[in-house]
Amino acid sequence: MITLIVPTRNRAHTIRLVGETFYRQHGVSEVIFVDDAGSDDSPAVIAELAGRFPAIPTRVLRNGERRGAAFSRTLGFRTATNEYVLYCDDDVYLEPGYARTCLEKLQTTGASIVSGRLVHKRASQSAEAAIEEFGYGSSRRAPFKKLFCEFRVEARFRGDLTAPLTHSVILTRKELLEKYGYDAFYAKGNGYREESDFQLNAFVNGHTILVTNDTHCVELSRQENPSGGQRVGRLQRLFWNVYYTNYFFRKYYSRYAERLDLPVPRHAAIAAFALYQVHVLFIKPWGMLPGRIADRLATLRDSPPGPAPLANP
Repeated sequence: MITLIVPTRNRAHTIRLVGETFYRQHGVSEVIFVDDAGSDDSPAVIAELAGRFPAIPTRVLRNGERRGAAFSRTLGFRTATNEYVLYCDDDVYLEPGYARTCLEKLQTTGASIVSGRLVHKRASQSAEAAIEEFGYGSSRRAPFKKLFCEFRVEARFRGDLTAPLTHSVILTRKELLEKYGYDAFYAKGNGYREESDFQLNAFVNGHTILVTNDTHCVELSRQENPSGGQRVGRLQRLFWNVYYTNYFFRKYYSRYAERLDLPVPRHAAIAAFALYQVHVLFIKPWGMLPGRIADRLATLRDSPPGPAPLANP
């Protein structure tokens, strides 16, 4: 019924931690990994997973050269054999029942795209503990930043919420992907907006996107996920975030602003977004530094001790 698609690049270390949760989803009858020209031992890790869950067919598709996550998402859905597609990132744990809950919401509410809540965990936490701590969210600010076209994953709300877009772990119909698809333009740098392009395309064409508190997925901490994917440095992130948002807004902003009754012109929105990114990438981290140090110390404290030193002969 559901094909689960995982774009990946050099993330064997995270697939080892979260991959089993992909196969324990009710309704998932096919898993497709799309390897974006990676060079680590992901194929061996995936083969081991597939061997443990032989009842669920596993396919590994590979890009001959690096093409980006959007291209990989497209390759995945074009080869999917099911009516429904669930996208998951290679560093995200799926709570039991995630696929089933999203499918029930999609079928009963009329939404075209559904996600659960995305939770960020500390290295010292289990996924279950992170979900319990998250509750209904930690921020009292609005769930959606209209001017910047961003969903605030930590926003506090109960029940279900509709928004112009959500995070990347979504369930939708294959026919909708065939109609709107993913744009391979977001192939360089960090690929910012590549997962949002399809969602906003659907939104400006009248479709509903729903986020539910009834299920969760959990992103691994930076300590558990230090490398791989499309990760770049802060200056590069600033460039690509603004570059891709400018492209993204050129495609959709007029229809997006009209649907939300947003009076700000596109160029002003881009300028505001650029200033916002400077704040997020270079100013805000200083305020978060004490908490990160505390998390790191907690991780070191909770880590098992190393082997005892050898005695002198």
